Amino acid sequence: MAATRLALALLLAAVVAASQLPAAAVAANYTVGDEKGWNPDVDYTAWVKKHKPFYKGDWLIFQYQNGRSDVVQVDEVGYDNCDKASALSSYSKGSTYAFQLKEAKDYYFICSYGYCYHGMKVHVTAKSSSSSSSSSSSSGSSSGDDSSSSDTSSSDDSPSPPAKKSKAKSSSAASLPPSLLAATPIAAAGVALLLNRML
Repeated sequence: MAATRLALALLLAAVVAASQLPAAAVAANYTVGDEKGWNPDVDYTAWVKKHKPFYKGDWLIFQYQNGRSDVVQVDEVGYDNCDKASALSSYSKGSTYAFQLKEAKDYYFICSYGYCYHGMKVHVTAKSSSSSSSSSSSSGSSSGDDSSSSDTSSSDDSPSPPAKKSKAKSSSAASLPPSLLAATPIAAAGVALLLNRML
């Protein structure tokens, strides 16, 4: 009987301890420029400051007017000089482009239609996630290619980020599943009661 009580107490203690673990981080989707989108005369430096930090696995969503602008991933020199000559990727089809930050590193994007000289460029630093689960559900491939797409095909399909994901900052009661959330106070009370009876 005492062994059963001890096993039950340990099981309940494990449930309570597990419920206190941090919630797994998930990828976040960011519309570049928010409601202004990827357009001239938007302060993208302020936009980055508003939304940082960005993490590996997050998605940048570029919304633009077809035929008026494009999204070109460049290196730091290309970013500083608004030069697409050594572009890493280029996208101009449709009106939306989704780009996943697949590595923890600096990413640079410009518009090559001349608007870059007027500030239509963005630099984002992706940090390593504190949880490996953020990239496991949306990383796609394990190649070194950071580009989700390039302008080499004639189709109009842009990669899509996972739907309805948001960034979890840290563990909290709100991030627990409802069934575990409801059971946590009961489990804690049960563990305390059993431990008091046993001691």
